[in-house]
Amino acid sequence: RSLVPIVAFFALGLAFSIAHCILYAGLDGKVVGSPEQQENNLRFGTAFAFLSQISLTASVWHTYTLWVWRSVKKEAWPISALNSMFGADMSVLSLLNVVMARRFKAGLLIAMLAWSLMLPPFFTTGTLFVNPSVDSHVVNQTVPYLSIANSTDGHLYSFSPSDEGDSSSYRNVLTRLFVGPRTILTLLGTAAAAQAQILPINPPYNHSSFSVDFFGPAVQCLEADPETQDKIDVALQTKMSTPTGNATEIINAYYGFVPSFDAQGNVTPLPEMRYQWAPDIASNELWMVFQRYIDMTKSTCDYKQYYQVCKLWNATYTLDFQWDNGFQNITGSRALMHEVAYPNDKPPAISNMAQHAYSAYFWVLANQAVGSFGWFNVSTAEVTTNKSIGMIASPIQHNALLGSSDLDVFFDFNEARGACQMPYANLTLPRQQDKDRARSRKLDELVQELSCNMTISLMHSDLLTHNTTRPVTVVEDVNRYGYNQWGLLTPYVLSCVLTLVTVVVGIITSARHGPLPGKDFQDILATSGDSEVVRFARYPHSEGFLVARPAEDVGGGIGSAPLLSFHVLED
Repeated sequence: RSLVPIVAFFALGLAFSIAHCILYAGLDGKVVGSPEQQENNLRFGTAFAFLSQISLTASVWHTYTLWVWRSVKKEAWPISALNSMFGADMSVLSLLNVVMARRFKAGLLIAMLAWSLMLPPFFTTGTLFVNPSVDSHVVNQTVPYLSIANSTDGHLYSFSPSDEGDSSSYRNVLTRLFVGPRTILTLLGTAAAAQAQILPINPPYNHSSFSVDFFGPAVQCLEADPETQDKIDVALQTKMSTPTGNATEIINAYYGFVPSFDAQGNVTPLPEMRYQWAPDIASNELWMVFQRYIDMTKSTCDYKQYYQVCKLWNATYTLDFQWDNGFQNITGSRALMHEVAYPNDKPPAISNMAQHAYSAYFWVLANQAVGSFGWFNVSTAEVTTNKSIGMIASPIQHNALLGSSDLDVFFDFNEARGACQMPYANLTLPRQQDKDRARSRKLDELVQELSCNMTISLMHSDLLTHNTTRPVTVVEDVNRYGYNQWGLLTPYVLSCVLTLVTVVVGIITSARHGPLPGKDFQDILATSGDSEVVRFARYPHSEGFLVARPAEDVGGGIGSAPLLSFHVLED
């Protein structure tokens, strides 16, 4: 009988410990529900910890009781020691008895273990915690894409009145004259160029992502062929030979223009920002000539002219949009398809309004890169100065192209020889900022990046987009459960292993010494030696009942407390 509670309570304690571990392991990584659900989970954890503690403690105390009776049977003990031994489960101060510490070492260790089993619940219940996390799910949602490739939307990008007039009565005339970009295109393109980044796109959700593909304009910049280089040189020399007021250009560092062709193929440069007008034969090209250092590792800092041609292409864009609490991240790729020519529609030709829209886009982009950077000698009627003055006559001064390494020669004109090796720290702060923003890249890279930024930035306006349905990944901020695995397992493993040791000790003790009394009142009476009391204690359901009476003279009392004598009375 004495082994049943030992094993049973140990089994219960082990089961509750395992249940607690399974509960927290099952909650690990799960989204925290309502406050009521969170409180219920904490209650279950606390309950398992408490039930495990009292079950394991009960098993250890039953083993301790066996060990107490084993020790009492083997040798005599003073009353003070017996009081401490039998009262150890009621007061931890009983463990301070000197006789117990000297002669009852194993029992003392078992009692100390039983008391220490009160500690694990303080640690195990605190191993569950809540972490801020995210939860994602996919929904089918309408998302925007650029509509510039749709002919029906071309009028939103370009101002193209009919060849018969601009009144609303000519709305359905199919031949349109390309005059220039709409103001919204100019506004968005200029903003993207000035900020050197893609303008904010309205997200479907504050924390979401999706992918979309569409046709859109792109610009590719390549080195000019020899014939084009000659035409650029002619245009440059013509420009430099023409005085600007009382200033004469002596060195040109950059010259960019849009070529306009006549019927014979002759080139007329358009080096200034264009507004709404209709040249006879313009182009979707940007021609540039600039000075670039040959080898910046040499102290000579020699430079030469480079020629580049940027052309308008139709391209496919495959983009991944991602927003994280207001921060926008766009990645993807584009593939060039074919060049887009400048519209030159004559009646009865049917205008391709997508071509008009693309050309309007290039018009805005080219307006960011035309103009010149040069050094001039200023003269008056009396004298010509010997010092040159740098002048910037280009919208580049308002956008990220200004930080290009291909413009370094211009900014080094007023420096001593070897200026190309000037330490970065010695640059003026404005020049440092410009180069940082452009990451000191070459013009062809920056123009192509500007093209990509402008194309995607057009999606900033709902007017210039259509909607399509795409899977959208929505990410929400949530709280997830987590738990300290070792903080939970370590106390339980130690408690169960040490309790198992006491169970083994109890089994061995019972096997060697036979059945031993417990701490029930009848067990204590059974050890009194009185045959009637012993019989009643062993058979409590027999007829009769037990009464306690003051002893008349049985050797006095313990302290001032009178002793009691027990008698069995028959019914």
